Parts: sequence; structure tokens; C-alpha cells
Amino acid sequence: MIYSTVNHSQLISKVDILVRDVLFGTINFQQIKSQLNEFYYSFIISLDFEFRYSKPIQAFIECTNKIIGNDYPYNVFWDDEKTVQFIRLLSGYEKAIKKDYSAWRYQSNKNCRNLEPNIRTLISNHSRLLFVRVDLKYIQEISNHITIRDFNFHMKKLRDAIHNGDTCFTHLLRYALSLEQGEDNGGFHCHLLLIFDGEKHYKDNYLADQVGQKWQAITEGVGYCFILNTKEYKEGLARRGILGIGMIHRNNLQEVENAVNAALYLTRPDKRDGSYQRLKVSLPNMNTFGQSRPKGQVNGQYS
Repeated sequence: MIYSTVNHSQLISKVDILVRDVLFGTINFQQIKSQLNEFYYSFIISLDFEFRYSKPIQAFIECTNKIIGNDYPYNVFWDDEKTVQFIRLLSGYEKAIKKDYSAWRYQSNKNCRNLEPNIRTLISNHSRLLFVRVDLKYIQEISNHITIRDFNFHMKKLRDAIHNGDTCFTHLLRYALSLEQGEDNGGFHCHLLLIFDGEKHYKDNYLADQVGQKWQAITEGVGYCFILNTKEYKEGLARRGILGIGMIHRNNLQEVENAVNAALYLTRPDKRDGSYQRLKVSLPNMNTFGQSRPKGQVNGQYS
């Protein structure tokens, strides 16, 4: 696969941050003008009208189009007058962007309400389950050049592997995944939860490593997997009393509650570092959250 030479995802993230800073942050006038001159041209020429952009990105496109008109982007210089126009026009989108943000949080809460009973039912039906958590990313040197089309292609191949029960996905009872985009570097990534039959598997770190190798194969070597099921990471969670991955026993109520909370992390919009990692760009009919049984897609749910 040939990847884009433009920092596509990073540009999208920069535009998103600029719009939110202008409307809700503390950015000053000179910073706004400087950023418009820094990445407006690169962003505009990288637009793909097959993609669906978030409300802040749409607002940026519409505002700048009204100001620039038919001028070629390369010739545009954002002076004081154009920057004032941009700020004024953008303010008219504040209500729509807030409404969109509220709708996203509502959907996240709905995903949470759908996921929790499925996790609890699964736990009640099995004496022990093996919870595996990995974050599927891209190596830093190329992550900014991965487009949403690349990411979607890789995620489809991953779902196919899961539903086909390939190698590391045997005896998988349920999975859930959440697709996100980094705030600063704009990198696309997937939070993945895999719940295995604890009677069939017990080596969670080994399984997580196998999933990482599968991700690397799917991405032809540009994928990177962060494993949460390492001994060191789990020991850190245990010291804080929140270990909810690894082997979970139905008769241990603390383990059960920790496992449910760990699973629901995938649906939470608020990150511990305060970053805004929602997808800012997607493809038509692209699912950003999903949960399902791997075979037969019984009770499969997507949003």
C-alpha cells in the first residue's frame, strides 16, 4: 500500500484544534493568523470530498471558502482583514458545534448502556473469562501519513480476522472496539477489548502479543500494538485496586466490577489526559464503535 506524503491526519487535527480554540479557548489574534498561514493551503489541497468531516472541520471549510472564493489556495495570505472575517464567520457556527458535541456525548453514553449489560451477562454465564486489552496504532514515523481510508481498510481486515476465528481469535466470546484520532499528532488508533473463554485460554499476555502480530501483518509492518496485559502494567493497575483485565472470576465481585469498568473505558469520551480523541474524519457508513460476538454476529451493535 502506498501512503500519503501529506500529513493528512495531523492537518485535520490542527484545524479541529484551531476551530475549538477560536470558539472556546484562549488563543490570541496573532496566533490565529499565524496558524491560518501555516496550514490552510496544505489542508485545502488535501481535502477529499468522499470523506465525512466533523462539524468543526466543516465550519472551517465553509468559512474559508466564503472568504477566499475562487482564489487559488497557494496565493492566499491571511492578513488582518481576512483573519477578522474568519473569526466573525466562525462564531456563527458555535451553536451547531456545541450541539454536535452534545450528540456525540449522548451516543457515547448510549454505547455504554448497550455494552454494560452484555458484559455482565457474559460474566454471569461463565465461571471465568480472560479479558485482553490492546491499543492498535501506527508507528510514529508514518502515523501522520495514514489516511482514514487506510485506517478503515485495516479495520475491515481486522474484523474479518476476528469473525473468521483466525489463530489468536479462537474461543473468543465477545469483542468491542472504539476508533479514535489523536489530538496533537492526529494519529488514528483503535481501543480493542477481547473476551475469551477462561476455560480455553489463560495466557493473556501471549494472546495480546499474538493480536499485535496480527495487526502488524494486516498493516504490512506499519502497525504498532500497545499491550495492556503485560505483567508490569497489570501490577500497576492492581496497586491502584482497579485491575480489570487478565483472568476474571465470576465469584470475585471486585474483579467483576473492575472488568466492567475496564470494558466501559472504550465508550467514554473523556480521556484521562483531557485530550479530545474523537474521529474528526470518517468514511460514509464507517462505524466508530462496535461490539459483537465473533461468530454469527449475534447481538452485534455498531454506531
